[in-house]
Amino acid sequence: MSAPNPMGCARCGIDQRGHGIQAGADGSHTWEQPTPEQIKERMLARRSGRA
Repeated sequence: MSAPNPMGCARCGIDQRGHGIQAGADGSHTWEQPTPEQIKERMLARRSGRA
């Protein structure tokens, strides 16, 4: 599986556009802004996946 979009939902990684309400093991949720730490981790994961 590829790394989630760096700007994807903080809880599930899905892009904001088309996210809607997602059901998960911890309940349903709407799109949430990722933290700066999540963005950085996702960018690094995406970069390491290219190598």
